[in-house]
Amino acid sequence: MITALVVGGGSIGKRHLKNLLASGRSAAVVEPREDRRAEIASRFPAARSFASLEEALAAGGYEAGFICVPTAYHVPPALALARAGAHIFMEKPVSHSLDGIPELLEALASRGLVGVTGFCMRFFQPLRKARALLEAGAVGRIVTARSFTGVYLPDWHPYEDYRSFYMAKKEQGGGVLLDECHAFDWMQWLCGPIEGLCSVVATLSDLEVTTDDVCETIVRFQGGALGSIHLDMVDRSARSEVEIIGTASTLLVDLEGHTVRLYDHAARKWETWSFEPAYDRMYVDELEH
Repeated sequence: MITALVVGGGSIGKRHLKNLLASGRSAAVVEPREDRRAEIASRFPAARSFASLEEALAAGGYEAGFICVPTAYHVPPALALARAGAHIFMEKPVSHSLDGIPELLEALASRGLVGVTGFCMRFFQPLRKARALLEAGAVGRIVTARSFTGVYLPDWHPYEDYRSFYMAKKEQGGGVLLDECHAFDWMQWLCGPIEGLCSVVATLSDLEVTTDDVCETIVRFQGGALGSIHLDMVDRSARSEVEIIGTASTLLVDLEGHTVRLYDHAARKWETWSFEPAYDRMYVDELEH
């Protein structure tokens, strides 16, 4: 039995395929595009490629399925693999709608299978450091928190026309709110569960997209703190930052700069921790987890 079947040979699918093979696991991939299958065969000769999920399932069994296709197409392959007895790792978000979700949950539960949504940023070293500081009480009681993420869409995949990228297409489940839901996850991971929120989304830029490209959200955390989450795919400066203000101190995380800063009120200065960029490491740590 092959360890994993990666469904989707785009950028994230190839990243998972690379890490699976590097860890000594066996893996295969489903990718309908012939050019991508040729690239995968050249880069990863140990991985068998299939043009369709049906072809892959007919060829054998898999311990796990990695769902790495555009959001709108997540559920059907996940459901087929679960019914075939495979655990499911699904790139976030689970889907753009609730269609098929009850059936997927039933297929997993009835077979004793595990389903995981891939929020890899929980394994990002600056955020892990921030969480450790918060758990140690470094800021006291959290009063307010803010997350800001803005990246210019054409810069995400500079090797392809952004208009062909699923992020630009509503029908494929694109859009900044769905795709950048990482921020909602890391804010809850750092500050506790969100008990109430209000989001406003819009398409405001000059980009040729059919999706939302700006989202503003106000949140209330279970502990009483207030917060905000900003997402856009317009900002050409490529920023991703978290600010947490507590009764004892302030914590700043620069995700693009790979730094964490904590204000020392007594000394009137900032203490800074810097990390080497290691994006593959968080995916490997996520895989091993």
